[in-house]
Amino acid sequence: MVGSWSRWQRRMVRGALCGFLLAWWGIACSGGSSPSPVATPIQPVRSVVTPTSSPPAQPTPATERVELVIRRSTLQEVGTNQAELVVDVTLPDACTEPRWAVSRDGARVVVELWGERPVGLACAQVIREGTVTVPLGMTLHGGFVVELNGVEIVPEEDVAGSQEPGTNALEYGLAMVEQVEVRVGEGVPAQVEIDVQGSLPDACAELVEDPTIVVEGQRVTVQVEWQRPRDLVCAQVLRPFTTTIPLGAFPPGEYTLVVNDMELTFTVADGQP
Repeated sequence: MVGSWSRWQRRMVRGALCGFLLAWWGIACSGGSSPSPVATPIQPVRSVVTPTSSPPAQPTPATERVELVIRRSTLQEVGTNQAELVVDVTLPDACTEPRWAVSRDGARVVVELWGERPVGLACAQVIREGTVTVPLGMTLHGGFVVELNGVEIVPEEDVAGSQEPGTNALEYGLAMVEQVEVRVGEGVPAQVEIDVQGSLPDACAELVEDPTIVVEGQRVTVQVEWQRPRDLVCAQVLRPFTTTIPLGAFPPGEYTLVVNDMELTFTVADGQP
């Protein structure tokens, strides 16, 4: 019959109806909302810092030591218990710059002055004059003795040579000594004299006739100076010189000889014929 369902058809309809009701009930209980999205974890951003390297250090150019011509040196007070040494020098070229060092040996203040220039650098051969001021950190009246390149600086002599410019005013300086030969004579005690070769700083300078000679035990110091009129315009030309200086009579022994900034030794033999 059309109006009657079979048992199998009734089961099918009942199952479909139960499935529909179960589906509707699930939506009603959840409020009809869609599933919550799953949160994606955020990966931390790591900034990569590239270390910056400092520029490579430039190598220090090699330098060589150069002997300077000392034209004049003056000791002067600059304050309470303070003194300085002012040195006029002649620089041999356009590259050489003066350098100095100060040390103490008891009551003796030792000042070393030299020139320095780059090795292998072509320099204009132009003679320059300059002034170097060396602070000593002591007083002239404290019993100190100042020595510049092996030569003792006597304040009284420097003051006498620092007169004001004028017609008869002179200025002084140490000659550049290049070679010293010692000759020991016959007899006991033996007469000793030296032959000195060197250069004068310009066309106006002349050797001082009587060099200063100081004998202290086994040490002999000779100061060979030049002189010239102050404020006189002179051609900057080195002039060679040769001079013979008698040192006096010496008993047998070994001696240290200092001539300006050159040091050597000589011996007077016992029983010199």
